[in-house]
Amino acid sequence: QPGLICNYFTQLCHSAPGARWMRIMELGGKWTEWLPYQPVSPWQATPGRTVIVQYHAEGSASRIVADCVLHRQERCRSSWHGEMFLRTDMNEWGMLDEGRMTLIDDFSWAVNASFDQYVNAKFAPFPNWDKSYGKQKAREMRYLLPTFDPRAQNFLSDPFYDGTEAIRKYMVDRALWSEYESIATGAESANAFWLSHLCSQEPPYKAGLSDLDWQCHPFSEGQDTEWCKTIGEDEDYFYAFNNRSAYMGDCGSCDCCRKVKPPSVSDVNRTCCILFNDLLLNYTVTDDLSLCSERPLRAGPMGAQRGSLVISDLMAAFWCIFPFAVAAIGVFRKRSQSVVRMRFSPDQVRRVGRVARVWTRRQPSAGLPAEV
Repeated sequence: QPGLICNYFTQLCHSAPGARWMRIMELGGKWTEWLPYQPVSPWQATPGRTVIVQYHAEGSASRIVADCVLHRQERCRSSWHGEMFLRTDMNEWGMLDEGRMTLIDDFSWAVNASFDQYVNAKFAPFPNWDKSYGKQKAREMRYLLPTFDPRAQNFLSDPFYDGTEAIRKYMVDRALWSEYESIATGAESANAFWLSHLCSQEPPYKAGLSDLDWQCHPFSEGQDTEWCKTIGEDEDYFYAFNNRSAYMGDCGSCDCCRKVKPPSVSDVNRTCCILFNDLLLNYTVTDDLSLCSERPLRAGPMGAQRGSLVISDLMAAFWCIFPFAVAAIGVFRKRSQSVVRMRFSPDQVRRVGRVARVWTRRQPSAGLPAEV
């Protein structure tokens, strides 16, 4: 919100009709206590650092605004974090390349990255791992029959999943998000998300499919041992009859085993634009590289800010003139205290000295002119 920082960094000018409470934070600092809302509040802002204000109105605290000013009317971009990095297993999680992202708009970080396969990735706002953003792992949920029902032993329902991928698919299926959008989480339990040469949010596996080892395949209607021996594969899995070898992994005593198909690899190294909003935590992966270009800074309010700069201007002029005045006074004092003032250059003084020494050593003869 351009104009939030006002009166030359000494106040905040709020515009949140209906708000009753507010709290304030500067980039890298901590929130204040909840304060009663007032249109203008005292706050000593730091030039170049984002000030964020959260308002509470009618049971909701969803309104958050921010502002950043460098000098008077010169603005800067607001952000929740001071910097942002994209860490992937391709750059060895920041060991080969730090993956620094650029702040291209308020709260929006961007970087162009090239891929020829699926890679795991996370956003990190610090050079270390004190904080990172990833996805919530899919959790399987099934409807079960009560144990007293005799059908419970053989009842098998298709699972439902929660987590980031389930949310993303729900939003895309209802045309609320595009295929390029998703959302991250800063929870400690967050896993890495997928990036790929497809420049989209489509993961290599469907929700719940992530184990590359052989697993037990529960037969559904129309499936049996012969089906398992002949099917080979479908869209998501490889199938094999269990030969009870160590190669079959965790298939156990099941007759039919399945294994998730590995992610696809491209012959072309493709560059994608990756955007991350560190306020809303939504991120975008797209092949439109123009979206990673810097946006123009939003203009501040028209006219001068409220308040006066007379005192600050006078102080600036004083500190500019003061060192020169002190130096000039020192020079004049030294000159007034000097006994001998130089009228000749050092070379002239040396020549006169040599002439005087020669004159004193040679006494001229009577009646003859002196030679110099």
